[in-house]
Amino acid sequence: MPATEVALATSIPPGMKRPGPGGAEAGAIWRQDCIASWPAPGWRILTVNPAEEAASLAGLPETIERRTAEPGVAEAYGRPGAWVGDALRQAVATGAPVVGLVNADIRLDLDATRRAALAAEARQAMLACNRMDVQHAAQTEGAAYRYGYDLVLMPAAMAQRIDLTGFAFGVPWWDYWIVLDALLRGLPVRAVRCDGIRHLAHKAAWNQPGWRRALRVLMAHLAPRRAALGALGLGPVAEAVADLLLAIASREEEGYPVAEMITVAGTRFGLEVVRLAEREALRLD
Repeated sequence: MPATEVALATSIPPGMKRPGPGGAEAGAIWRQDCIASWPAPGWRILTVNPAEEAASLAGLPETIERRTAEPGVAEAYGRPGAWVGDALRQAVATGAPVVGLVNADIRLDLDATRRAALAAEARQAMLACNRMDVQHAAQTEGAAYRYGYDLVLMPAAMAQRIDLTGFAFGVPWWDYWIVLDALLRGLPVRAVRCDGIRHLAHKAAWNQPGWRRALRVLMAHLAPRRAALGALGLGPVAEAVADLLLAIASREEEGYPVAEMITVAGTRFGLEVVRLAEREALRLD
């Protein structure tokens, strides 16, 4: 058995619903295909799940290692799940030189050459990988989704410096914060486009309260490091948006139009993080 080069953590849900051709339900097959796509020689896969999901994961292949998640996600976000920081720590604990996170609905159609290229690049920098959205499992061409990162790889030493406290799988903002946290620490980040990172398109599964709560978590992380944000060269509009969010993200209970302002400003702030990541870009064909 080859030595572990990459330890990749996720949180496989008990079930998955996705639209298929003609409206047929394709979630179960897509979930199975994603799970089968992650392992490869030198790639070790962990799924981190709360104890109450253990029974639903009994049929996983032996190539997927099951780990128990730290508690608290259900209380924070209203549904069971795993903390992203917990999953990343468990990947680091394997001793692999490269570690990463992947969302559970991502299929990795990567041959050995592209896996090797990703692993080599991830020894030097954080790789924030865009997905390709497809409408059915057999589709091989589609649009790259710029506005989120479903696979993130990095050197294990870098992962130990990243603080993901308060972010959970299945809830937005963790992927933006992992990029921004690295940049604020002066660590190298590269945005990656690779058609082999595939996602079966579906309606957003998150809700606005969860979206805004996770944004509050991000702003709480950012607040003591606001001065460092200016050094990234965001520009006056982006910095003004950040300052607005720092002022109002925790005050949505004050009523109209604060919640609406949070949504608009948060969306714009996310776009600025994407622009930062794309200053250093890599295309893997």
